[in-house]
Amino acid sequence: MSKWSTVSCKHCGNDISVHEDWDSTPSYHKECAWDSQTYDICGGTMQVHRDWDNPPTAHKECRAANAAKWHTKSCKHCGSPIKYHEDWDNVPDYHKQCAWQTITCEICHGAMEIHRDWDNPPKVHKACREARAAQWYDKACDKCGGIIRIHKDWNNPPRFCASCKQSHAPKDVACSHCGNTFTIGTGIQITCEQRGWDLPKRCEGCRELFKYKPFRTVKETTFLGGTVFRTYNSLGQLISESRDETGFLGDERRRHTSASGKTTGITREKAGFFGDSYRETRGQDGKVKSTSREKTDFFGNKYSESSGGTSGTKHVTRSKSSIFGKKYRETK
Repeated sequence: MSKWSTVSCKHCGNDISVHEDWDSTPSYHKECAWDSQTYDICGGTMQVHRDWDNPPTAHKECRAANAAKWHTKSCKHCGSPIKYHEDWDNVPDYHKQCAWQTITCEICHGAMEIHRDWDNPPKVHKACREARAAQWYDKACDKCGGIIRIHKDWNNPPRFCASCKQSHAPKDVACSHCGNTFTIGTGIQITCEQRGWDLPKRCEGCRELFKYKPFRTVKETTFLGGTVFRTYNSLGQLISESRDETGFLGDERRRHTSASGKTTGITREKAGFFGDSYRETRGQDGKVKSTSREKTDFFGNKYSESSGGTSGTKHVTRSKSSIFGKKYRETK
C-alpha cells in the first residue's frame, strides 16, 4: 500500500504530497510558505515564513542600529539579569528556566508546570480537564438563547442563564384577591413576557378557587339582616361577596370583597357613547377590571356578558333556579 497521501496547502488550498514517515508534515508548498512583509523601521521588505510564531520584525542591519535599545533587569525569581528591548510591550520578569514551577494536578495528583506570572494558573492537566468536561454539555437558555453549561448528573438542569435569572429574580407581590403575599418565580416571569401576558395577580390558592366553573352567585341575608351576594365556585367554595352601597358623593355602587374581606373591586353603572348602559368594575388601583352589558339571546332570554382580565375572556351570566326554587346567577 502506498505510503504517500495528500494534504491541502494552508495558503493556496492545492494538494501537497506527504509521506507517512515524515516527522513534520508540511503545511505549505515551498512557493507558498514565504510571505513578503514590510518592516516598520526602514520600510523595506523581508521574507518571513507563514508558520513562524514570532517572525523577525527587522532586518539584521536594522537590529544592529537598534542594539542600543536593549537593557537589563533582575529576574524576579533568581535575581540574575534579564536582557530586554525597550520597545517590548511585555518585558519578561523571569528567565525562561525560572518562569515555570511544578504543582500537583488536583484530579490525578500528577505533576504539571505552570508559569509564575499567570494570574489564574490551571489546577488540572488538559487531559484531566477534558475527561471531566465530557460530563458537561451545552443547552440554550429558554429566554435569550445564551449557552448554559449542564452536568449530566443534575436531576433538574436550569432552564435560564444566570443573566436572565438575575434580571427576572423572584419577586414577592400581594394577591389582588385575598391580599396575601406570594412569589412570582423566574420561569413564570419569563413565560409571561414571551407570550405577552401580564404577571399573575392572584396567589396559587385564589387561582385554584377560580379554576372550578361555573360560578354561582346567590343573594343571601347577613346575620344583621343586610343583603349580600355571595359567589361560589362549582365545588361550593366561597370566592367573593358583593354588597350595594352609596358613595361619599351619593353614587350607587357595588363593592366586591374576597373571602378574607379584602376589597377586590367596585362596580358602577355607566353610559356608553350612544347612551347604552353598562356596568364597569375597577380595582383598587383604579384600572378597569371588567365591563358587563345586558343582552338578549335568539330565544328572548336575557343574560349578562362580561369581559376583562388579562386574557380578555368573555363570561356569560344567566339567572337560574335550583330544584328547590331558589334563584341564583350562574357564570360560565
